[in-house]
Amino acid sequence: MNRNTEASNQQFNDLERAKMLRQQADFLESKERVRSRLRQLMHISQDPYYDQYLAQMLKDLEAGKATPEQVEREAQRSYAQYRQRMAQVNTGQKIQANTGQKIQANTEQKVQANTEQKVQAKTNQMVQTVNAPENVVPGQKKENAVEFKIGIHGFSMVGALFVLIAFVIFSFNFMSGLWQGICLYAAALILAVISEILLRKKAPKFSNVITGIGIGGLYIANIVNYLVLETVNGLVALFLTLLIALGTIFLSHKKDSAVIRIVSLLGCYICFFPVEGFGTELNFLVITVMLFIINTFCVFLQNQKNRVIINTVHLALNILFTAILVGMAWAEEIGAVYLIGFVIAAFAFVSFMAYRQCKADEDSTLFTFTCIGNGLNLFMLFLVGNFGPGMKEPMTALFAHLIAEVLVVVICVLTFMFWEKADRRKWAQIYYIAGGILLLGSFSEYHAEVIASILIVLLIAKVLNGKKELITLDCIAVLWTGLAGLWLSDYWYCWLLAGALLLSILRIRELHVYHEIVTVVSILVIWWSQCNYFLDDYGLEDKWLYPISIAVLIIFFLLYNHLPWLKNKNQKSYNIISIVFATLYCVAALSCKDYVISSIMMVLGTTLLLIVLRKRYDLFLSKKYLVIAGFLTIYSLLGHFPSPVAVSIILMVIALGCVGIGFKQQDKGERICGLVMAVFVCIKLVLYDFREVETIYKMIVFLVVGVLALIISFIYILLEKNIEKKQKELETDGGAQ
Repeated sequence: MNRNTEASNQQFNDLERAKMLRQQADFLESKERVRSRLRQLMHISQDPYYDQYLAQMLKDLEAGKATPEQVEREAQRSYAQYRQRMAQVNTGQKIQANTGQKIQANTEQKVQANTEQKVQAKTNQMVQTVNAPENVVPGQKKENAVEFKIGIHGFSMVGALFVLIAFVIFSFNFMSGLWQGICLYAAALILAVISEILLRKKAPKFSNVITGIGIGGLYIANIVNYLVLETVNGLVALFLTLLIALGTIFLSHKKDSAVIRIVSLLGCYICFFPVEGFGTELNFLVITVMLFIINTFCVFLQNQKNRVIINTVHLALNILFTAILVGMAWAEEIGAVYLIGFVIAAFAFVSFMAYRQCKADEDSTLFTFTCIGNGLNLFMLFLVGNFGPGMKEPMTALFAHLIAEVLVVVICVLTFMFWEKADRRKWAQIYYIAGGILLLGSFSEYHAEVIASILIVLLIAKVLNGKKELITLDCIAVLWTGLAGLWLSDYWYCWLLAGALLLSILRIRELHVYHEIVTVVSILVIWWSQCNYFLDDYGLEDKWLYPISIAVLIIFFLLYNHLPWLKNKNQKSYNIISIVFATLYCVAALSCKDYVISSIMMVLGTTLLLIVLRKRYDLFLSKKYLVIAGFLTIYSLLGHFPSPVAVSIILMVIALGCVGIGFKQQDKGERICGLVMAVFVCIKLVLYDFREVETIYKMIVFLVVGVLALIISFIYILLEKNIEKKQKELETDGGAQ
């Protein structure tokens, strides 16, 4: 018994030992997997601080301070944060592998000690976070963060802005002479130097604000010395602007400070605002070059942090002050060509920013803002090019338009070529080209320029409409062409636009119903406006507008439903709209009170219904012949025919047609309709038609109606014989069986 008990205990101990060994093996395997993952992250990491953080996690794993599961979760979370942080860095930038070699030994020890303390604290916080509940984030912390951001950044910007405005007012109103101009440079430079030397270590954020004010003051001093004090000429001002811009960009890039960049930009733009007059067009040209240099260099050297915010603010400032300076120069009667050059410079800067900053950036926020900015620039170009100083002279306007259009096209084509082929955002440049040409050319005093600009844009849209990104441009170009044709409808060359719309049918790719409707409606409206001139040339009256319009609808209906590249398209919507337009024309034609027009409309309407109400056009009606008979009956009664006898004859022909078609189609309803109509005609003849008709016409009517009645009778005799024959055949077949 004791032996069995000992054996049982031994077996139980072996099982427990095996279980413990298996758990230990699983733990070691999990630990090795997490260790390999940490080493892999350390291998691919490009951030030394992240490497130290991973090394600390590895130490905690080896020391048993954290379980493999805890370390694995923290590794996943920290790697996600690392990827987000590195996504903000330019793809071309490479982090130095051995950063410690460039740092002094004492400084390295201090940084390493501080880093180890931070990593240890972060690891302890990680362990506490894993073991603690997840929803322990206090709301008060977020509120404090927002409060401090507003207090630090918001009020620092406002304060810097007010200081710069005060400096501008003082400079433009209380300065004169060479030494005063030099003092402006010196004061701004000393402010920036003191900020960098005395305040940089104690209060770096406040130091950035003061440095930005000093740099903005240098811009202001430069403009004041050029425009107000006239102590420097244009070339010197350009050179000094370039030096200030390069120094500012280098300093903000080195310190990675968004405050310096934004405040210095504010100073650069604000300095132009209080200028009461540019004096000469040369001065305005110099300012244009200054701003272009500053804006361009700001794009070349970007900060690593807050890049999107800086570029968005820069873009907004550029658009705002471009509009202000254009308005100031406009009021001073600066030549429109110079204003166009200024707006084109702003357009080029925005296009360059979009290419430089958005081409490899998946975030579309900045790209959206650049599109809006360039759209506003094109609108300003439209205002200057059509209503600016000197634009009342047609030759001056034509010259300015050509310069603006060529520059816009060149800038957009170059930007388009530099974009990546697979990037869909590059097609925005085609919209800018089309917008610039349409806005400048379509409002010209020269109709030849109007037509040429519209045809060029329509050609571009149709050639490139295979790209889905240009579907909207295709729709805009077609609609714009139709509206321009209506605007020029008093001139014969509106038919050039109508012909272009007709040819555009050859390149319909998407939204075919929209293009078909716009094309047909535009051509009909142009025809409507030109019918007086056109019909007068051939000695015709205006009433011929209606049958010709119906004929145009029939031609376009057949064209759209039988073109090879439109055959597989669903044309039901367009077909219904065609019938609606034809109905309106038929109703309008009754106002002519002309039986000839009514007769032609009856023929054309019947032709259209016979064509449209078929299965291949998705408008099939089983009773379409009754619909046609109803249309002809209504038109016969309301068509203003000279004699009621003629109406009776037409109605009798319709009745005969109903009976004949009913016989052929074996449709009892159509046959009964024909008989009812024939009875109605007979009653009408006896009670109404013969009262005012001469004897000869009575004889003719009796003869014609009698013959038609006999034909109807003969048709029914044939129908009866046919039915009897079929019945006999059925009986014979039944007896044989």
